[in-house]
Amino acid sequence: MGKCNEPGVLLESDRFFNTPSTAAGQLFYYITRCGHYFCTTEYNFTDDSETARQPSHRNSMIFFVCSGSLFVENAGQSGTVLPGQVALIDCTLPHHFYAREETETLWMHLEGSNTKDFFSYIRALNGDRLSFTPPSSQSTKTSMLQLINAFRLPGRMGESEQSQRIHRLLCELIVMPQTPQQENTADAISQVIDFITQHLFEDLSVADVAASINLSPSHLSRLFKTRTGFSPHEFITLRRIDAAKELLLTTSLSIKQIAFRVGYHSEANFITSFSGKTGLTPAVFRRNPI
Repeated sequence: MGKCNEPGVLLESDRFFNTPSTAAGQLFYYITRCGHYFCTTEYNFTDDSETARQPSHRNSMIFFVCSGSLFVENAGQSGTVLPGQVALIDCTLPHHFYAREETETLWMHLEGSNTKDFFSYIRALNGDRLSFTPPSSQSTKTSMLQLINAFRLPGRMGESEQSQRIHRLLCELIVMPQTPQQENTADAISQVIDFITQHLFEDLSVADVAASINLSPSHLSRLFKTRTGFSPHEFITLRRIDAAKELLLTTSLSIKQIAFRVGYHSEANFITSFSGKTGLTPAVFRRNPI
């Protein structure tokens, strides 16, 4: 168990360090340091400290506030993290945080794979704010506690399991995790996906999809985005592009024919959509499938 002597951090707090294996450092998500802090208003971390210059600190950091409040600054932005909220900090950029009152917080420094891309995407989903309320605060808290508490045990959890849990935590900051109480919602989304699949190549609008389960387009869009991470329109577009890829590789149909076959009203719109989502024109994809 790692006790710490940081100013403003009470004795019942814990801090842990982790050095990954070579394989984990190359392939996995992993924690470099983490903790469960109980802070007074004396807790005040600045990026000119010795700790902030250590490699294990200069990465992506996530805070979860259990009680109290934490003020955070990062790369010119600032905000207060309230109970049940998360803050995502890029510790390679200027940063500063302090407890505004007696505060309990969970925190982790993360490395590996596309962690920084995850952070950028999650922050963009939340209006590029430093702090936000995750889809399920309780699930986020539980996931972080499980990861942190694993360091209390001599053997800890395996590196592959830690990586999987970190990935799931990051995914749950994007999409609400499934719970038994959400079965009706899941059923509705399954019906929507079935309807889209059956009518994918027809003149299909979000209003049509919403009408299939007696919801308003705005309600459907919110529900669908929460459960899948996609808007209905984006989901339809991506599935049409998937179908177009198959036709480009397995038939000699012209690009115009494929455009109309998968539900587009013009070749130009199809090319724009395909290029925007794949980074390649249909013709280039046909010659160089990836």
